[in-house]
Amino acid sequence: GVRIRVQDHGQGMTHEVQQHIFERFYRADSSGKHPGFGLGLSTAKLIADLHKARLSIESTPQSGTVVSIEIPQGDI
Repeated sequence: GVRIRVQDHGQGMTHEVQQHIFERFYRADSSGKHPGFGLGLSTAKLIADLHKARLSIESTPQSGTVVSIEIPQGDI
């Protein structure tokens, strides 16, 4: 299989936020300061699930976030 990891050094997410990030229309910042509809990660998770892949998030407030997708080897 293949594993892809993307890491940033941004503001990170609290444990509370991480519990909801794959929910459709969930937005951690409801102030409207950041554009979006809250569909990105829920759509990515749906696509990963359909391909029997595993999408995961590791995040620490004030330290950044790591998003990983593990795609299993399939039949060719």
